[in-house]
Amino acid sequence: MKTPDLPENEAQRLASLHAMDVLFTPGEERFDRITRIASQILGTPIALVSLVANDTVWFKSAQGPGVALGVNITETTREVSFCGHAIHADEPFIVGDMAKDERFSDNPLVTNNPNIRFYAGHPLHCIDGNRVGALCVMDAAPRTITAEQLRTLKDLAAIVESELQRGQLNETQRDLIREMDELKLRASIDGLTRLWNRMAIMELMAAELERAKRGIPMCVAMIDVDHFKKVNDTHGHQAGDAALVEVAARVRRALREYDSVGRYGGEEFIAVLSNANLKSAMKLCERIRLSIEEAPIATPAGLINVTVSIGLAPSLAGTAKIEDLIGAADAALYRAKANGRNRLEIGNHDGAASS
Repeated sequence: MKTPDLPENEAQRLASLHAMDVLFTPGEERFDRITRIASQILGTPIALVSLVANDTVWFKSAQGPGVALGVNITETTREVSFCGHAIHADEPFIVGDMAKDERFSDNPLVTNNPNIRFYAGHPLHCIDGNRVGALCVMDAAPRTITAEQLRTLKDLAAIVESELQRGQLNETQRDLIREMDELKLRASIDGLTRLWNRMAIMELMAAELERAKRGIPMCVAMIDVDHFKKVNDTHGHQAGDAALVEVAARVRRALREYDSVGRYGGEEFIAVLSNANLKSAMKLCERIRLSIEEAPIATPAGLINVTVSIGLAPSLAGTAKIEDLIGAADAALYRAKANGRNRLEIGNHDGAASS
């Protein structure tokens, strides 16, 4: 197996990568839509936006069979990666049949699951020109890539580069990322849904409350999957995990790109809605609810219809404590469930809930 060589500018390349504040961060719809398009147009089951770190290749976005099974693969080691090879040139790195290429024939990603045979990766550049990763597509069967498909891959890679360079996380999230070392940052991502985990989303909520004291409105929404125990009991935990992965993805798509969302625990999520008054927050929550209600979710057990209940609480002109917001949103969520589920309720400043 051929281990990827280190580029001559490795130190500068890594510095550029870390400066973008995207490494080891939650999934974002702006990248997921690109990998979905890449997978569909090029006809490959796997598409990734990969970022090549010191000894890890982190997948900022991943489309593949594992997602439908409720498995979100977030990284691989650089030693066995294909994208580690793709960052050595500005041209696409293509291998039609890994099993017949002496560099990769004994690679564990080829000989074992997911049994990759075809790879095409276009390098991704940061604003200073350093190559920090790749947009790649893969298949478990050998194949060729047409000139038109190659142009599509190049065009999509250019869109990924634009997104990497302009950034979308809000100030609060960027500050949190910069305060954490790599180990803590990686430990802040929920392994199943690729959202912020409970620890991180609570830190973000606390920081947004400080901003709210300066007159910037914000709201908190608690989102709970209805009858989730029944989903697990009827269809199995693998189907339940797949449902949670898709619910998380739909919540992210429904929110604005600078909102924060995390997995609070089990089947419950929290969205911290930045610079949002109650009226705009209600619209966002309804968008979340409808996006989940409108289409069944594909799981290993087949299509499953899922809904969510939502409790929403405003920041109370910046006077609320974090426990006040959680209590108000939780009370509203409880009322949404008591009133029939698949609905939104609003929490009052005293922690009660109102329609």
